[in-house]
Amino acid sequence: MGTKRIRTDPADGDVDKLSVPPGFASLTSFYLKKLENTEESCNTMAFASASKEEPIPTETTLGMVDVATLKRSLGNRPWILNEKSNHHQEESDSEQSVKELSSETCLPKGVSRGCSDCSNCLKVTARWRPGDAKTDVLEEAPVFYPTEKEFSETLKYIASIRPGLEQYGICRIVPPPSWKPPCCIKKRNIWESSTFVTQIQRVDGLHNQYLQKKMVKIFENRSLITGLKHGVGNGYTINHAEVGCFGGFESEPGPEFNLQTFKKYADDFKDQYFGMKDKVLQKQSKLSVENVEGEYRRIVENPTEEIEVLYGKNLDTGTFGSGFPTVSNPLEASDYHKYLKLGWNLNNVPRLPGSLSFESNDTSDLLVPRLHVGMCFSSFSWTVEEHYLYSLHYLHLGAPKIWHGVPGRYATKFEAARKKHLSDFLVGQPNLHDKLVTKLTPSTLKSEGVPVYRCIQNPGEFVLVLPGVNYSGFDCGFNCSEAVNFAPVDWLPHGQNAVELYREKGRRTLISHDKLLLEAAREAVRAQWEITLLKKSTAGNLSWGGFCGKDGILAKALKSRLKSESNRREYLCSSSRSQRMDKNFDVAVKRECCMCLYDLHLSAASCPCSVNMYTCLNHVKQLCSCAWSEKIFLFRYEISELNVLVEALEGKLSAVHRWARDYLKLTLHSHVSRDGLQPDTRAEESKVKVRKSQNVVIFDAISIKAEVKARLLQEKSKIKELKAKEKTTEPRVVSSGNAKHTAFLLADSPSEASSDTSTASSSADSEDT
Repeated sequence: MGTKRIRTDPADGDVDKLSVPPGFASLTSFYLKKLENTEESCNTMAFASASKEEPIPTETTLGMVDVATLKRSLGNRPWILNEKSNHHQEESDSEQSVKELSSETCLPKGVSRGCSDCSNCLKVTARWRPGDAKTDVLEEAPVFYPTEKEFSETLKYIASIRPGLEQYGICRIVPPPSWKPPCCIKKRNIWESSTFVTQIQRVDGLHNQYLQKKMVKIFENRSLITGLKHGVGNGYTINHAEVGCFGGFESEPGPEFNLQTFKKYADDFKDQYFGMKDKVLQKQSKLSVENVEGEYRRIVENPTEEIEVLYGKNLDTGTFGSGFPTVSNPLEASDYHKYLKLGWNLNNVPRLPGSLSFESNDTSDLLVPRLHVGMCFSSFSWTVEEHYLYSLHYLHLGAPKIWHGVPGRYATKFEAARKKHLSDFLVGQPNLHDKLVTKLTPSTLKSEGVPVYRCIQNPGEFVLVLPGVNYSGFDCGFNCSEAVNFAPVDWLPHGQNAVELYREKGRRTLISHDKLLLEAAREAVRAQWEITLLKKSTAGNLSWGGFCGKDGILAKALKSRLKSESNRREYLCSSSRSQRMDKNFDVAVKRECCMCLYDLHLSAASCPCSVNMYTCLNHVKQLCSCAWSEKIFLFRYEISELNVLVEALEGKLSAVHRWARDYLKLTLHSHVSRDGLQPDTRAEESKVKVRKSQNVVIFDAISIKAEVKARLLQEKSKIKELKAKEKTTEPRVVSSGNAKHTAFLLADSPSEASSDTSTASSSADSEDT
């Protein structure tokens, strides 16, 4: 009863008699060969600064893996044939695929840079092909023309156009005629002195296919080695540093320029490419934005030459310089005082009243404007802002920019289309999606049911991108633009969605969303305290009024966050140990879940066995194998306390008073203004008014009591008179009405002059009766 097992030793020489395991019977045998460095390389990079292509692993590059051991471990598998003498005549599938790939993707050099005398000289042999232009019929994004009054309040105007803009996700804002800010980057100290390192971009479409296939090959080679060494079941994730030149637009650093020399380089490229140096062509043709757009689409979808351009991306304005006047420059501050403080100056946008900018450390990089210097065909591939923040872009000077935007509500469809047009390998490497240039053209996206809207930005105009919008674009020539992220209060729901998405992907957050949310809530409570109880109204505290109330965006955002937090805490065992989180828990260092990198500002879990290691409430069990009773839960606030905060935001005055008193340490008797200048006397004035009103009430109560007593004496005298008459005349009955009235007066007569307002009111009612 059973199956008899026969052990066969490979050393017996009967290897060929071994049976093929299930699942391999129909596979074609292949040779296990010595790996040679036979990689075909395309001459795609012009300078020594270009990153080198990664070779296929050989015997000398296998590192810790011993080739002989590898062969022995595979030698007793009959479906793998040992190396034969004629292996030079028969190529493996992988070698053949590399050769085919090389022949497919190599294009003639259309652009070359540098020579023995100059590293930045340029020769463009590629030429404009207007007859092969590719065009997409796209709906235009809306354009707004604010009036002088509307333009004076930046965030208020953006909030007013947002509802109608959400179906597009992107728009162009044309300032009124009076908007004429200086272009500070044209000053000599920046134009000629500030330098930046460019990035090399290959924009021809076949290069992207080549990069994807190369990355797949690197993954497969490394997976084989890692799998044999550590076990086939272990996966392998490519280190981003190993990708090297496979980053697409962000592939490798290029030459260094200043703005003056880069403009000359960019103009030279455009003139050569479009033949604008030819006087005959200049007279015959007028190069338009549509011409450049059609040619760009052609070289992406149907390239005939290698097209290489340069891009100066994400330059820090704090070190390079901003296109707008800044306080740090005294000359700019004195000459352009109006534009120094204006809300549309991108240096001011993140800190306008109504913006969330409470964190000095976490959000500092996000809130600093960035400068972009482009040339014809320099591109920014499909991206969405970090944490789904708003972004505002201003074009200081130069040629137009062409934008494409996908509304945030189509994010799921957009991701599905992206995955569909990526290789299977890249679908499993989500961190590389934003680094690799995936040429999802508007026509491709439209075929997948994803709407794309087009926008042409001219110098002196703004482009606004709403939260969660995917956008891309390219430049039509040399230009210089500036961009900044900002977070008005209505961004909070989008920010929470981004945080939950980051948690699912195990992606680190750049800002603490819970910290922003709680700081905004506390600021709103302070504003309500000042307005309702102190009668102190300022532009700052009044701006919070629209976000409070039961239907206010801030109250809804906190209530939604509290609901998810409450559900997670309720799931935990009630007998578990919990304690108040130290107020400095995440001041010095940002605390994150060691499993999913979720921010731990509001709550965390730890265990004595793991010092300085914390998890979110979702991953407590994964922290360690200790008993559940050993886990310690840290809470910044109890759920009951957060419920009071929600009630305060909804407008309940008792909750406002409680939170202001217990957590903001505000009192009516010793309130100090936020400016920190003089103690606020409104509380004392209010106190005096209350005392005066109380004195009036007491005085009224005394008057009413005296009047009641007088009326009682009058009634008693009448009763005496009636009794005297009864002795001499026939008996007379007192009317029931008078008796009832007398009883009511006796019952409601106040006993003390210090009676409260309710007693005085009841006495007054009895008088009316």
